Amino acid sequence: MNPPAKHNEAYQPTTIEHIANIITHGVDFYYDKSLITVFLIIFLDLKKSCVLPAAYATFVLVNRATNPTQFWAAWIYGLALIFLFGISAAFHSTCLCQKSRMREVLHRGDRAMIYIFIASSYFPWLSLVPNAAKISAHTGHTSLSILPIFFSWMGVSSDLAADLRWTIWFLAAMGILYQQIFHEKYKWLETIIYVIIGLVPSVPFLHHNEFAGLWELKLGGACYIIGIFFFKMDGRIPLAHAIWHVFVALGSAIHYFAVFNYLIG
Repeated sequence: MNPPAKHNEAYQPTTIEHIANIITHGVDFYYDKSLITVFLIIFLDLKKSCVLPAAYATFVLVNRATNPTQFWAAWIYGLALIFLFGISAAFHSTCLCQKSRMREVLHRGDRAMIYIFIASSYFPWLSLVPNAAKISAHTGHTSLSILPIFFSWMGVSSDLAADLRWTIWFLAAMGILYQQIFHEKYKWLETIIYVIIGLVPSVPFLHHNEFAGLWELKLGGACYIIGIFFFKMDGRIPLAHAIWHVFVALGSAIHYFAVFNYLIG
């Protein structure tokens, strides 16, 4: 591993870490200075990739849907899976081309996809579990009423703010806006924002009666939380980012299993 990244700079992985990062979210590794070749590798050689399984899983999920709500929930969730792994694989492949404009674009896209993936992961549950999207439907706890009040101060209608299906997308949009403006400047703050946005939609589920898939939701979430530790350990733990990728793949697989078995079909 290389030394930890300096302030306002991205960590520069070693060659071994490049390979691990690409394989864990992307493709077999081949070195070539041509960006065209890199992208051909990404999109054509997918046998060790998370992208191809994600595409197949999306196809299966969409075809399993029996009504329009399930259909759109499957598409939104599935496309986020594909783009999360695809953009991550593309970004880590362009790390072979130092100071590339494409690398900068994909780095920003890779970070933005985390927000989109968080929102889309909750979307099937907030759309298909009865009353799960409505904060007021689950509990009288005054702490939960802070959310709609907070968003009403920002000009968001109280009805819209009380519906977490749309609140989570609003939070994701605000997170992306922040990330694009302050890219790589306040890394710990950005990580905290990821965690907050990832945990906010779980509030109604914590007060919800036991339902099928709740255990898998918690287990998958735990994988992401544990993975964040490695996400912040570049330069301190060898292959830390690749380990983070493994936890993301594991968490997303568990959540997909729950959506497939309990929500769609």
